[in-house]
Amino acid sequence: MFTRCTECRTLQTVTTQQLRAGHGMLRCKKKKCSKLFNALEFISDTKDQETPLATTHWPSAPKNPTEKSYWLIGSLIGFTLLIGQLSYFEGPALPQNPSFRPWLEKFCGLLACQLPTYQHTKELTVLQGALTTQSDQTIVFSAVISNQAAFEQAYPKLKLTLLDYAGLPFSQRVFQPHDYLPKESAAPLLLLPDATSEISLSLAAPKTKIGGYTFEFTN
Repeated sequence: MFTRCTECRTLQTVTTQQLRAGHGMLRCKKKKCSKLFNALEFISDTKDQETPLATTHWPSAPKNPTEKSYWLIGSLIGFTLLIGQLSYFEGPALPQNPSFRPWLEKFCGLLACQLPTYQHTKELTVLQGALTTQSDQTIVFSAVISNQAAFEQAYPKLKLTLLDYAGLPFSQRVFQPHDYLPKESAAPLLLLPDATSEISLSLAAPKTKIGGYTFEFTN
C-alpha cells in the first residue's frame, strides 16, 4: 500500500505489518523530515490517489426518494467500512478510547450491538485508603474509590502487597471485585461516572509483622 507524509507529502510504501506495529502511525523516510504521522490519512492501494481518509466527501442527499434510499444505504456501508478499518488496526483498544467510544455507542445503538465494558484504572481515584488491625487480630483493608471517567466502568482487580519493617514485600495477592465488594452487590459490577464506592477486604493476620503496604488497581 501507499501513503503520503502529512508534513512533506512524500510518497511512501507501507505494509500491513508496519501499520499494525505502529497502530497506524509511521515515521517519514525522508531524512530532512522524519516526522511521525498518521499513515491512515492518505492510505491507498495506488500511487496516484491522494484523497485523505479523514476528509472524504460524501455526495449530497438527492431529493428523489429512491435515490435517497440508495444514498442512505451507501452512507451506512461507507461508515461501516470506516469502523471496520479502525477496528482492524486498533482492535480491542478502540472501545476503550474515550474519543471514539461515544460514536461507537451511537453506532451500536443502530445495529443493536454491545460494546465491551469500559475499563481504565487510571481514571479511578482513591479518596481514602487504610490498613487496620481488628480486635480479633484480623487485618482489614478499606478504601473509597471514585470513577473520574465519562463512562460507567467495571470494578478493577485489586493487587495488595504487604511490606515488612525493612520495606520489603513478603506477601502479595490479586483480589477480584467480588472479594472486596459487599456480598449483596449485583452483577454486572459497574461504577457510574463521578460515583464513589467503599471497598473493604478482610485478611488473616500474617506471621510477619506488617510495616507498610502498597496497592494498585489492574484490569
